[in-house]
Amino acid sequence: MAFSPQQLISRLPKGQWTCLLGFSGGLDSYVLLHSLCQLRDSGNTRISLKAIHVHHGLSPDADLWAEHCRAVCTAYDVPLEVCKVSVENSGQGLENAARNARLGVFQENLGVDEYFLTAHHLDDQMETMLFRMMRGTGLRGLSGISPQRPLGKGKLLRPLLDVDRAELKHYAEQQGLDWIEDESNALEDFDRNYLRQKVMPLLASRWPGYRKNWQRLGQLAGEGQILQRELGMQDLVKVQNGIHRLDIACLLEFSPVRQRNIVRQWFLSLEEDHGIPAPDYYVVERLFDELIPAAEDAAPMLTWEKAGLRVEVRRYASRIYLVLPEQISMGANKLSWDTSAPLDLPGHLGSLSLIESSADGIALIPGEILEVGFKQGGETVKPAGRKTRSMKKILPDYGVPPWLREKTPLIFRQGELLAVADLFVCDQHQFEFCPDTDKKMFKLQWLRSDLHCGY
Repeated sequence: MAFSPQQLISRLPKGQWTCLLGFSGGLDSYVLLHSLCQLRDSGNTRISLKAIHVHHGLSPDADLWAEHCRAVCTAYDVPLEVCKVSVENSGQGLENAARNARLGVFQENLGVDEYFLTAHHLDDQMETMLFRMMRGTGLRGLSGISPQRPLGKGKLLRPLLDVDRAELKHYAEQQGLDWIEDESNALEDFDRNYLRQKVMPLLASRWPGYRKNWQRLGQLAGEGQILQRELGMQDLVKVQNGIHRLDIACLLEFSPVRQRNIVRQWFLSLEEDHGIPAPDYYVVERLFDELIPAAEDAAPMLTWEKAGLRVEVRRYASRIYLVLPEQISMGANKLSWDTSAPLDLPGHLGSLSLIESSADGIALIPGEILEVGFKQGGETVKPAGRKTRSMKKILPDYGVPPWLREKTPLIFRQGELLAVADLFVCDQHQFEFCPDTDKKMFKLQWLRSDLHCGY
């Protein structure tokens, strides 16, 4: 069936909407641009159309491509922005580095409730499914490229996913479109190019209908993934303790298959709700093989890093914690705290504030200046009603996990330790309140960031 712009109408938003099109000048994006302009000019869709071209600088022709895109967009009365990016291959591969650089640009330029359109087509879908299969994907990956998903302040939309490239090329030739041919697409050193140039034609020659069969496979995988997600989220409610903690005893009440599904859905929900990149298959396996069965006195930890973000999963006592560590040194210097207002702590450690109390806490003149420091090593402390012990041994008694012990705020008055966060008040200050003074009794409150403190 020949491609027609009319096919897009059912896949595009209704009413008046704003679209940002990723325009490389290649065949696929040129056909999409031309089709959208046809629909716009015929009045079949009320669209405010603008385009963006990412200048990677990877080809000697990159400047010529940008000029070509400007000329095309000018001819179609479409505003175009050319964004230059620096592509750094930091171990992720040049293809992925360029893709991530483009995505960052698109996300930054997408406004509230706007749609970002890409020209991914059916052959891209097949290529992606096969590429993911070669890497050992699960149902989520096997379901293929999503037709739409959230992106920044708006949504990403792919209206050509069920149109094959041959149809797009036929349309472009009929319309006399002069598109760019990226010479790097012919390089078989890149995995996706190898699949496109070598593997996919072989599949098509042997099984001409494989695209439709794989579409059905992707649909079934997508449905399976939805069911997997629904069951996992129902189970997760019984296991999760805050967004960043899982109770191990509750987790182990489920069958091994459901345990793994719970953990995967936990990671996926953290990715979707908080932008924390989910780990790969092997991290999940190590969590069950190494972290959960480790000795009670061990401090096991798994780490991964994606998109410049380091993530840690730790086990402490009977819980699994996800932590986003801040690689900063607290130092020996103390922070000055005007207690008339909350104090923001460094390194995403949250804030300290005071709540007036009628019973216990620390006695202060309202607005008094205190100091806040952090453990340096060798400190001793005497909590109210307890004996003097080293800070190193006291903090575990109050359930402070190992990764937070150096970052637990200590509150001082003129160099003398008053309290350790909101855990306890030091013994000599517990009963110093006198009604005849200007002092009032306050409780300390440490508002922590669960994901950065893991506490």
